[in-house]
Amino acid sequence: MDSLTSLTSFVRTAETLSFVQAARLLGISASAVGKNVARLENKLGVRLFNRSTRNVSLTAEGAALLIRCQHILEQLHEAESELTNSAAQPAGKLRVSLPVIGYRLVLPHLPEFSRRYPQVELDLDFSDRLVNIIDEGFDVAIRSGELADSRLKSKKAG
Repeated sequence: MDSLTSLTSFVRTAETLSFVQAARLLGISASAVGKNVARLENKLGVRLFNRSTRNVSLTAEGAALLIRCQHILEQLHEAESELTNSAAQPAGKLRVSLPVIGYRLVLPHLPEFSRRYPQVELDLDFSDRLVNIIDEGFDVAIRSGELADSRLKSKKAG
């Protein structure tokens, strides 16, 4: 992640043309931003900025890198957002094994469940047979009694 920190420091500095302003945006010191950029320059073997006591400007190499890095950081932000959004709303297929008697308890609640979680596709297996949850690809099994397989975790439902 050191490279990501350096790239982020570089991009913010290039966008603001100020180490101090980049530091404010990133919530770190201007010195840390400068060191991150210096590490990146050292790693790449090129100068990314022309520096003077009053001015910071991009070199040609810095300008070329900026375009690519902005795109990379934008894609990273989009990927993080997608994961955050997908974690907020359940989605996908949910395979559940229940005893035959379970249909009386579960079926009345299915319309509300479907309204609440429209992205969840339920695959319900009503059977008194003890299924092998892992081998048969079930996500959840509702059963009574002691847990026979030590690889599984249980929660008391009632």
